[in-house]
Amino acid sequence: MSTFFTYFKSSIGRKQVVATTGLLLILFIIGHLAGNLLLFLGPEAFNAYAKKIEHLRPGFYFVEAGLCGVFLIHILFTATLVLDNIKARGDKRYAVAKAVGERALATKLMPYTGLILFSFIIWHLLDFTFSDKHGDLSILSDGKSYGLYGVVYNAFTNPIHSGLYILAMMALGFHLSHGVQSFAQTYGFNSPQYTPLVRRISNGFAFVITSAFSAIPVYVLIHSSTIN
Repeated sequence: MSTFFTYFKSSIGRKQVVATTGLLLILFIIGHLAGNLLLFLGPEAFNAYAKKIEHLRPGFYFVEAGLCGVFLIHILFTATLVLDNIKARGDKRYAVAKAVGERALATKLMPYTGLILFSFIIWHLLDFTFSDKHGDLSILSDGKSYGLYGVVYNAFTNPIHSGLYILAMMALGFHLSHGVQSFAQTYGFNSPQYTPLVRRISNGFAFVITSAFSAIPVYVLIHSSTIN
C-alpha cells in the first residue's frame, strides 16, 4: 500500500497518470467528433445518433460518471505538477521536449488553453446536453422542430456563438498538440530519433481535430446564409 501511495506522490507517477487520463480523453474526443460529424448528413442521421446514446441510459450514466472522474483526475494531477514546477523553477511551467531550445507555443499556452477548455465544457453542456431539444430552439425556418439537430444548427447560425466555439477548438488543438508530445515523453519516446516524428504527428493530429470540429459551425453559417 505504501508503494501505491509513493507512486502517486512521485513526479513520474503523476506524469503517467496525466498522460494516461489524457489518452482516455483523446479517445473520447475522437468518438465525440465522429458523432458530431453526422450533422453533415442531415437531421435524421444526427438525431438517430443522439437517440442511440439516450437509449443506452441509464447504463450510459456510469460511462459519463467515469469520464467525469477521468477528467477531474487529469485536472487535479496536472495542477499538482504545475504547482511543483512553479516552486522548483520559478515562473517556468511543466513542459515536454523543447524545440530548438525553446518551449513550443502549445506548451506555453497550456495554462490558458486548459482554462478555456474547462470553461467551454461547462458552456457546451449547458448549451446542448442539458438544453430543451424539442422547444423553440429546435425549430428551424420551416417552422418544424428538428430536435438536437435544430438546437445545434440554430446555435451556430449566430456568428458570435460559432466564433467562440471555433476559438475553443483552437485551444483544444494546442492542448492536444502538447498532450500527445507529453504522453510520448512520459513513456520514453523523447529521444532525438523519435521527438521530431512525435512533434509532426501531434501537430498534424491537433490540426485535423481542430479543423473537423470547426468545420461544423462554418458549414452551418454558410448553409444558413444561402437559404435566408
